[in-house]
Amino acid sequence: MDGTSMDEDVRAALLNRYYKEVHATMLAYQSSTLGLFPRGKSQHARVRDNVYCAAALWCFSLAYRQVGDDRGRTHELEQSAVKCMRGLLFCYMRQADKVEKFKHRQSWEDALHARFDYMTGDHVTDDESWGHLQIDGTSLFLLILAQMTASGVQVVFTMDEVDFIQNLVYYVERAYRIPDYGMWERGSRDNVGRRELHASSIGIAKAALESMNRLNLFGDQGSSFSIIHVDPDAQYRNCVILNTLLPKESSSKESDASLLCITGYPAFSIDDPALCKRTEDRVKELCEGNYGFKRFLRDGHHTVKENKSKKYYDPAELTHFEGIECEWPSFFLFIVLTELCRGHLDEAEKYWKKFEKCLIEQNGHQIVPRLYLVPESELGDECTTQGSLVTLKDLNYRMEPLVEDIPFQWAQAVFYITKLLREGLISVYDLDPLGLHLPHQSRHRGMARHLGFKAPGHETVIQVALIAETARLQSILATHGIPTQTQKQVEPIKIRAPGDILMKIYSRLGENKKLGLSGRPNRPIGALGTSKVYRIFGHTVVCYPTDFMLDFYTSFDIRLLIDMVKTSLHFLSLYWNMDGRPTFCLYLIDNRISIYSKFVDLLAQMKHGEVDGIKVRLDRLQAFIPTSYIEHIASGKDDDIDRQLQHKLIAPMRSRSSAVHLSTSSGGSSSVFNDDTFATEAMEPSLMEEEEDTEEERPLFGPADLKEMSSYQLRNNLKHEKNPLGELYLLHELMKRNEKQFDLDTTIEERVQMRYEEAGEKKHWMTVRLAGSLLHKVVDCLAPSLTSMLVRAKEVTIGVFGYPEHVISEPMGPKDIVKIVYDKCMQYDPIEAVLQQEIIIYLADFMTSGYHSPVFEGMLRLRIGWIIQAMKNELRRIDKDKLPTIYELSCYEMNFAMLVEDFLSNITFPEYRQMIVEVLMVVSTVLQRNPEVNFEPTLNLDDLLQDSINMFNQDKGKTMQKQTSEQTDADDNTTSYACHRTGSFYTLFPDGQYGTTGYVAKAVINRVLEEGLHYEPSKSCTIS
Repeated sequence: MDGTSMDEDVRAALLNRYYKEVHATMLAYQSSTLGLFPRGKSQHARVRDNVYCAAALWCFSLAYRQVGDDRGRTHELEQSAVKCMRGLLFCYMRQADKVEKFKHRQSWEDALHARFDYMTGDHVTDDESWGHLQIDGTSLFLLILAQMTASGVQVVFTMDEVDFIQNLVYYVERAYRIPDYGMWERGSRDNVGRRELHASSIGIAKAALESMNRLNLFGDQGSSFSIIHVDPDAQYRNCVILNTLLPKESSSKESDASLLCITGYPAFSIDDPALCKRTEDRVKELCEGNYGFKRFLRDGHHTVKENKSKKYYDPAELTHFEGIECEWPSFFLFIVLTELCRGHLDEAEKYWKKFEKCLIEQNGHQIVPRLYLVPESELGDECTTQGSLVTLKDLNYRMEPLVEDIPFQWAQAVFYITKLLREGLISVYDLDPLGLHLPHQSRHRGMARHLGFKAPGHETVIQVALIAETARLQSILATHGIPTQTQKQVEPIKIRAPGDILMKIYSRLGENKKLGLSGRPNRPIGALGTSKVYRIFGHTVVCYPTDFMLDFYTSFDIRLLIDMVKTSLHFLSLYWNMDGRPTFCLYLIDNRISIYSKFVDLLAQMKHGEVDGIKVRLDRLQAFIPTSYIEHIASGKDDDIDRQLQHKLIAPMRSRSSAVHLSTSSGGSSSVFNDDTFATEAMEPSLMEEEEDTEEERPLFGPADLKEMSSYQLRNNLKHEKNPLGELYLLHELMKRNEKQFDLDTTIEERVQMRYEEAGEKKHWMTVRLAGSLLHKVVDCLAPSLTSMLVRAKEVTIGVFGYPEHVISEPMGPKDIVKIVYDKCMQYDPIEAVLQQEIIIYLADFMTSGYHSPVFEGMLRLRIGWIIQAMKNELRRIDKDKLPTIYELSCYEMNFAMLVEDFLSNITFPEYRQMIVEVLMVVSTVLQRNPEVNFEPTLNLDDLLQDSINMFNQDKGKTMQKQTSEQTDADDNTTSYACHRTGSFYTLFPDGQYGTTGYVAKAVINRVLEEGLHYEPSKSCTIS
């Protein structure tokens, strides 16, 4: 029905009829104290249920706005919605201490409770007995709060509440690396209390963050102090990780009905239309039934076979629920709402008709059952059949609705929202005033509020400003045609490192002593954040990228710095999606590293307007301000800390030992030249090629020699050790003995730092890495890099080859990762403590680049120490296309593959491990092609492999005898072939007449023939 042409009397009559239904089925159960709605007879209010109830009441108030004589119902319904949202806010604010802890360490123990007493707001469970960590629930609250505020409804009243909402943003900002219990509060599909990354949680968090960005919680009456700020780089990571997870819901769930909430209403989180359709189609294929949608496959919730007395399931219990999963009619409604927002009326009507058949009547009102279940009377022998995947549509069971005394408020609320939209009583823009349902290029982007990311191909011109630390450096670059500015020349604009001002002012946003909240955690500002222009305390501030403030030894590598600059420009060209252009500021420091021609070549490319196909514009910084994106930040505190920050902002910036390091020195001098020395020092504007001083003398003592020495001997040897690496060995041994001082004026740590910098300038990488480890250096972006690998269905192990490893299977914070790295590496091989960090960063870059990602197909566990060992040994089995992979062994479920990986991870030598994989592949192939074959209860893979090697050795002996009896006048190719044939079994290619697969196949067939063919389906086979 077209609401725009509806007669007002007809509209009023419809709304008045629905108002009575809403009163009877929803408002009758709303708490008189907090405005919360209970679930059933439990008297427990759940966050998700209540947010949808508030959304329904808000939509009714919007519909009544268009009625002349509304009988006061617009205000009544609007305030009922506000009371519900404020009730949730009250329950949340009582847990401010949990928010403060969680935003720093993201531990499930600090998660906000998701259930409350609906009258008092008290906790109804403890931290451990329920899956409270539900990122989607908290995010949904923020999303609907933003929509209601955008429609003109004020929910937040005080600055204390503004501060708390800002902290809720911090709470969900890192959803991309927070494994939670998901929408169904159980975590992984096997229901054993294991948390995992859920696409639905990340998707709703992404939508919430986009909606909250730059939102004024006081509406038109607010000031800059009541505006919410969102980190665009965290939002980018949410976007990338979400796209990586999809179309799956998680590692244990191929699909899930909860994904319908992010493919469409209420979140509309998926920017790629093709990925959105693929995700939605998979949900329909796997989960859709006659009475609604299964939550996910093998879901035992509320089935007659579920043992409700147990909190968790037994390992094999999921098979009992296959084919009898309950169906939830409310998810038909989510599809109807989504298709109405898209304008696909035929598809919406199709699912509406399916839904109408699921309605039941109670007390004269239409009620949406929570779910439909298969009654026990319907279960026959087929429900216990194991094997192929069975769906309800195939079995066509009769299902019955779950009848409850109190309507299931979540479903009932979505039902009323759907009716209002379908009958034209509200419009799509009433339901979604922020325009999330629109493509990103069509959304309203006033004040650049939205943080979505555009599709590749949309050209962005990047504004590049080159700031030289000294006039000397500026003059030298000018002789090569590179225009730069000094800080004095860009005044009154302030050039600062992100950590100097920006991170400190951000840490004040949300700070509230009364609530015990500290504001934004000390998190780095990423490339998107540093490409904005800021107005802080009335000053214009530009920050140079965090990437070039590396406190890690890779900053000594000019080639890497060049690559980082290009990578940052490429990143901005793809993912910048705010009003105005990105402003990329390079702060060039006049010390440490010589001016290299390759870097000047890069600056010359910027001058010509293009770097590796990326459009750039090099100009004065002042010329960029009108076309830049400008963000105003104000804490509103006006206290001593703010005044200190203002003073620091006005004060001149000191010379830094970071950013992009250049030098004009000759003869290895590392002195810093300022404007005064420029007047007297002679200049030699010559460019230098990067040269690595790779000659390192052997130390007098190695690490093993030092253990028996006394501390006195160690210090005495330090006087004679001229080799920096040898000196570090000695210093490390002293550090292990808790020695602190190198001499009267210098600590051991300071001495190590000196050697670290000297070795970096000379490119002595082994010395640099050892010094970096002793200083506990940490590479930036370690946690996001690790997360990007984990969400691609990989596990990562940390540890030195041949020593204990730590398996990381879920995202972690940087502090936890660093602790693992140093705990597992430092005592066995200190250099690997930093080298493994390097490898993690490089592997993540390879995976995300797309070009290298096929290399990792089939790898379930990336063992960093093993990779380093392989780099040392150059493994000879390198024909990857010929090698079988672990993934080929798995069922459709990723968890099974991980179990196989765990089984194989106990094998120390990678060559032997790969051969066991090949043995399993051959056994699997034989069983698939010959279902009548069965092995004895225990199949010893070691024996099968040994039989294969024995056959190879026999053939090798025959070949050698044949070669001895014949003349050796064969050509080089024949000789090479013979040498290869007589080599180790592990050097053979898998395929071919004399490949390893052939020998393994013979061994397996021989074992079958020895044991005889028999088929006993009741017996299982154990692999050892």
